[in-house]
Amino acid sequence: MKPNYDVMAIADLCIDILVSGPSKPEFGQVELLAGDYTMSLGGSVGIFASQVAKLGGKVALIGTTGDDAAGKIIMEELLNAGVDTSFVAILPDRKTAMGLNISVNGDRAMLAYLGSMDFIGQYELQEIYTRLSSHWHIGSFFLLHNLIPSWREWIRKLKKQGVTVSLDTNWSPSGKWYDVIELLPEVDVFLPNDAEALAISGETDIISAGKKLSMICQLVVIKCGAQGSMVFVKGVCDSYPIASALLTNLIIKDTTGAGDNFDAGFIYYWMKGFDIKTCIEEATHCAVSSLQSLGGIAGQVMQSNKNLAPVL
Repeated sequence: MKPNYDVMAIADLCIDILVSGPSKPEFGQVELLAGDYTMSLGGSVGIFASQVAKLGGKVALIGTTGDDAAGKIIMEELLNAGVDTSFVAILPDRKTAMGLNISVNGDRAMLAYLGSMDFIGQYELQEIYTRLSSHWHIGSFFLLHNLIPSWREWIRKLKKQGVTVSLDTNWSPSGKWYDVIELLPEVDVFLPNDAEALAISGETDIISAGKKLSMICQLVVIKCGAQGSMVFVKGVCDSYPIASALLTNLIIKDTTGAGDNFDAGFIYYWMKGFDIKTCIEEATHCAVSSLQSLGGIAGQVMQSNKNLAPVL
C-alpha cells in the first residue's frame, strides 16, 4: 500500500518572535531601536515541514500547541503551506511554545520557552505512524527531550516498514551529545551544522569530524554556513561551495531557519532520487532564499518549475 505522506515528523511547534536591528540589546534598562520584527511559525521541524510542502511534498506533523493566539498563527501558517495538521493536538490549559530570536548583523541570539512542546512524549510514537509515510525526519532532538529514550526503537520500527530516516539534532542546550551517536547507524541522512558535527564527533576539525561520523552513518551532510556544505560517505569527502550566482547582491536579513530550509531542500530532492550534487544545489537555494526575509518561512522556495531529472 502506498504511504499517505512523503514525510512525517514530530514537531517542535512554536511561535517565533523575531526582532532585527543594528544594535545588540543591553541590560541596565537601556532602550534601543529595532529595525523590524515579525511573528511566525517557528521550530526546526515546523520550518522544515513548511518548506518540504512548498516544494511539493506531502507532509504531516505530530505535535502540540496551546489554545491561544500563538497556536492559531502556527496552525494557519502550516495549513497555508500545505502541511497536514490532523495529528496536532491543541492543549487548552497550556501556552504555545515560544522562540525569541534577535538578529544583529547576520548573527542571532535565541531564547526558548517550551510551553506546550514540553508535553510531547513517547506516547506520540504510535504504531500506525510507521506505515503512513515514506520518510521520517527527526529534528530538535534535545528540545524534544522526552522522546530521546524512545528514538532508537522507533527508528528500528520505521526501518522494518521500509521508511527512510533523517536527523538534524540542532544544538544541545545542556552541552551533552552522547545520545546521538547510538542512533547514527540507524539513520539514512545525518544533517548537522559544523559546530554540531564537531561537538558530536569530539573532533577538532570538520574533515575529521565528517569522516568519523560517516563511518557510523551512511550519508553525512555538514552545513558550513557561508562556506557551503560538505558531504561525507564512508570517510570520503566532497565539498560544495555556495554558487556565486546565489551570493550576488545577497542581503542577509535573518539567519533563522536557514539550516532547516537546507534540510528540507536536500531531503525533498534526495527522496525523489536526485544525485547528491543536485540535492545540495537545491538545498542551498532553499537556505539562501530564506536568509533574505525575517523569520524561517517568509522567504521559502515555492514548488520548482525546473525540469530536473532524477537519477534512478
